[in-house]
Parts: sequence; structure tokens; C-alpha cells
Amino acid sequence: MKANLLGAVLLLAITGCKENHEPKEIIETPVLKERLNTYDSDVIKIENVLINGQKVILPIEKFNSVYKAIDSSKTELWECGSPFEWLDSEWMTETYGKVTKESGTFENFDGNITTLYGKQIEFNTNNHIVLFNTAFAKSNSIKILSPNIELNKDTSLKDFQKMFPKSEMEQLDNPGEVRFRFYVNKEVDDAFLFYFKDGKLDYFSLWWLLC
Repeated sequence: MKANLLGAVLLLAITGCKENHEPKEIIETPVLKERLNTYDSDVIKIENVLINGQKVILPIEKFNSVYKAIDSSKTELWECGSPFEWLDSEWMTETYGKVTKESGTFENFDGNITTLYGKQIEFNTNNHIVLFNTAFAKSNSIKILSPNIELNKDTSLKDFQKMFPKSEMEQLDNPGEVRFRFYVNKEVDDAFLFYFKDGKLDYFSLWWLLC
């Protein structure tokens, strides 16, 4: 009886030992890559863009409440005119009078526009509205609301081309630097420009054909 009991205990011990040492199946969880949204047009409308979460064009009161770290400003004559002539034409007319044939601009307007400089970002203003000009990706971001694409210092050239498959790359004079152009509408040459350096987004701007 004792012998049978001892044998049963040994059998259980041996079986348990085998079970503990049997290799367990390892199930690997696949790593899911983030899906990139795509944009198939060469036009990006101003109202479809946010700069640092804010609209491209802001009333000056709103601008002052948002961008409090403006370092300096410079007021100078824009000899070729400015986009405020059509972006803010009603206020410009009320403030400076109608456009005259002789001057080609508003009757009492001296042509001066103020440039505002912040943390690696630049704006222009007619003292009524403020318009985004240029920003470095190191400290700023740009978002295309539809289809929800945000670009910043981490945006690579490779990913940019995946997100904008129909975009055309322009080679610049300096090695390792390229540019992409997206018109603000189909009828004009004014455009958002995206500059890449050494494979990463360097800076972006809103460019106007004035002269």
C-alpha cells in the first residue's frame, strides 16, 4: 500500500516537472503602422489651413490675444501692393478711400505694411487684420483641416510625398533642399510653399505674386 502511494506521488512529481518545462507558444502582436491621410489636389485654400491651431487670417484683436510673444516689428512701403487690397478691401476702402487710377491704390493709403516677428514666425498686417507669412517647423505647425493632415518638424520628405501623392518637387539651388507648391486657388499663382532640408520639413510660407 505504501509502495503504491509512493509510486503515485513520484509519478505526479515527474508529470508536473515535464509540464513546467514544456516550451510555451509565444504569440507575437503585430505592430500597426499609423495610416497617413492623403491629399490629391495642388490647391490648398486659405480657409482650410490652421497655423499653430489658428486661422491664417486673424482680426488684429484676436491675433494680439493669441500671439503675445511678438519680438519686433517693421513698417515699410510695399511698392508692388499687398494682398490686403483684396483680402480686406471693404475696410481699406472705408479707411483710405476708393482706389484711384492715378495711384493704383486706395486714395489716402501710403502703401506701408507692418511685418511682425515672433518665435520663428512672421506675419503681416494693415493694422486691421493679420496675415500669416512664414514659419519654421522647429517651433510651429501647419494643419490642413480636410483631410486632417498636420505638418511639423517631425514630418519627413518621404511621408510628405505619401500624404501628397500628386505634389511636384522643385529642386532648389542648395543641395539637400527642395520645395513643394500648392496654389490657394486655381485662378492665381499665390501659393503655400513647403521647404524641406535634409529630408525634414524646414519651413513653410504663404507667398503672393505681387509684381
